[in-house]
Amino acid sequence: MPDCETSGFNLFKDNYHYQRTKITPDRREYPYSMLPGDKLLFELIGSLYEAAACPERWEDFLRLALERFAAERAGLTLHNDQERTAVTIWSMGFPMEAKREYDAYYGARNPLVKPYAEFLRSREEWHGLARAVVGEQEYRASEFYNDFGRKYRSYWVANGLVRNSLHEVTTLSVMRAETAPALDQQAVDLMGLLIPHLKRVFKIHRTMESLRSTADAAVSTVDALEGAVLGVNGTGEVVLTNQKAEEIIRQEDGVMLCGKRLTATTTTEAKELDDLVQSAAATGAGRGVHPGGAMLVQRRERQALRIFAVPFCSSHMLTEVSPCALIFINDPEAQPASRAAVLSGLYQLTPAECRLSDLLLEGLDLATAAERMRVTTETARFMLKRAFHKTGTHRQSELIRFLLGLPNVAAVR
Repeated sequence: MPDCETSGFNLFKDNYHYQRTKITPDRREYPYSMLPGDKLLFELIGSLYEAAACPERWEDFLRLALERFAAERAGLTLHNDQERTAVTIWSMGFPMEAKREYDAYYGARNPLVKPYAEFLRSREEWHGLARAVVGEQEYRASEFYNDFGRKYRSYWVANGLVRNSLHEVTTLSVMRAETAPALDQQAVDLMGLLIPHLKRVFKIHRTMESLRSTADAAVSTVDALEGAVLGVNGTGEVVLTNQKAEEIIRQEDGVMLCGKRLTATTTTEAKELDDLVQSAAATGAGRGVHPGGAMLVQRRERQALRIFAVPFCSSHMLTEVSPCALIFINDPEAQPASRAAVLSGLYQLTPAECRLSDLLLEGLDLATAAERMRVTTETARFMLKRAFHKTGTHRQSELIRFLLGLPNVAAVR
């Protein structure tokens, strides 16, 4: 399963049928009581809040919901009645093809979507039985029932709905087959107890997803700077790394991770690096005044890495994963990323002119770059003059400075 990152919420079937006769579930078939007391309810609600932090826990919540509602299937979905879309976030008791069919076609044809949307025009939530919304004859005559509901044995349905926006509704659904006893008022009462918590959990989830998106954007921005960056907390443990830092650490040439700490591969430099990181982190955590610093870390056969440590102070040091210092690692032998995408998009350089510019940025002289491109020096000189003209530069050193100031677009794609 993927790590706790995941996407919006979604239903799976908010509906199914209307029957006028109330049937009491047979406890020999459905042994779980739907209102068994505080302990059982707290367990169900507890799993719901855990799902807010880690979407993979929706599976645990839906499994408990199946037991407590004595249901056979359950799902969490998102419907947009304006765009006529449905997305299943999590479901229990349905095969994968049911999810695909629902999201691609049948979700938009669910006869409950429109009346549910109308219910929530003037309120933020609703819970009840599908049979109380769409009459038995109407439901049985629908394409949804005949081609989907019957196929996947979903008929008796209790729903809890929360309005996210004017046209978007998140739905929790629990379902039984047509041949099973109907869900009744007990299911409605239990769903009513869950609804206030569902509202809070959805709000928490949206907030956390926004924070995750912000963090991802920050890491992508750092990646675009081409440098290796690590964040360490107040005790010096690494709590974040960008792609370049991970590549350098994996090589274990000069620096590596020992447990959760950045260290040098030689004993002498390891002590100096640890002192530098700890001092900067203490300042960021409000326990010191050290401004940070820099050092060289030797490698086996290549040029030394340049290490810079600076305190990172924030007013939001709420958890142990909050960075208190940033460690920048510069590899003098690393090749700069291509600027071709920006050069061609903004300045209309040809692919050959972009290639020449990249080779010059790597530190090659014009003759060597021409040889690498398999063209004559005169041809390379002509391309260089055209690059000067298009970028508004006049000499090679000026072009290099210009290229260094361009963003590494490829890194953030």
